[in-house]
Amino acid sequence: MTEINILRHCWLVVRARMDAMHDDERGITTLEAVLWIGGLAVLAIATVALITSKVNDSVANIPTGP
Repeated sequence: MTEINILRHCWLVVRARMDAMHDDERGITTLEAVLWIGGLAVLAIATVALITSKVNDSVANIPTGP
């Protein structure tokens, strides 16, 4: 029976922390901002790499000789 009480207490602590986290209305956290900016940077680098690859393939197909 004590294991059930321990689990119930742990569940209540986790639930209280989750509720407290949702009550915080200061905006986004620093970690969240870093993750968003990092994700956008990765997307930008991938986009530039894709465009560069397409341009280089197109340039290689331009006929230059007779």
